[in-house]
Amino acid sequence: MLKRLIEKWKQYRYRLVPWIALNMNERTIRAVPTKTADAIIPQSEAIGSLEKIFQAFEESTYVKQSKEQSPSHLEKVHHQSLGVLQNTFGFTVERRPSNLIGGGVGVFVTTGEVPPNTVVALYPGTLYYNYEPILLQSLSNPFIFRCIDGLLIDGNDKRISKYIYKSCSNRDRIGPYLICDTSWLTPFPVNPLNIGQYVNNQSKAHEANVAYQEVDIPQDFPFHLRKYIPNIYYGANLDSMDVNRLTRVVILVSTRTITSGEELFSTYFTVLY
Repeated sequence: MLKRLIEKWKQYRYRLVPWIALNMNERTIRAVPTKTADAIIPQSEAIGSLEKIFQAFEESTYVKQSKEQSPSHLEKVHHQSLGVLQNTFGFTVERRPSNLIGGGVGVFVTTGEVPPNTVVALYPGTLYYNYEPILLQSLSNPFIFRCIDGLLIDGNDKRISKYIYKSCSNRDRIGPYLICDTSWLTPFPVNPLNIGQYVNNQSKAHEANVAYQEVDIPQDFPFHLRKYIPNIYYGANLDSMDVNRLTRVVILVSTRTITSGEELFSTYFTVLY
């Protein structure tokens, strides 16, 4: 029992602001002067990369026709998508047991090589404004990501977080057309990049090789490709003042060349001055 509590604390402490402040001097941080300076690659380049790989998925007959959600079918589509990712970007990423002691699951480059300044993964989940209720979802949940402007992303693919995401997805779908990906809630995401929540924090033995970057999907982003985006807002878009609300995505961008077999590590601490 005590061991389980210690493990829970090790996960939760990274979201406890007083603990972070007291231990900041002992942490490796990524500092940026302003929100706009947080971009590693230009926003247009990031959007272009997403559109390129999404279009490649769309042109794959097997992926395009994947309306069935059975585990066996999703597994086949997932492996097909990995091939599309390899052919388009020259690498694949997958979940594997982490190299960190007690690290649980991690994300690895499994084939090919990732050049610097390349989109390697996306952080999936439900999007919450800072005034929306997230207390119950956040309990014992190590997958809460806080954007620079305070927007929260719940990347947990289990328990209440999973059901909330699926509910919001069904609420906002337009007829038979999905506007976000729900397959990341399974072991076999149709978009293999939608596993960024499993990227572990760097350590002294494992320096960060990817960094987070926030991107807002523009209104003119092709509608038929939105089903590969792994994010949906918790609140319905009922505010007339928010009619042009943009979908926030968080991409993970490589900071150096990453070779096959390497695990991805990020910096959980970004300080905005």
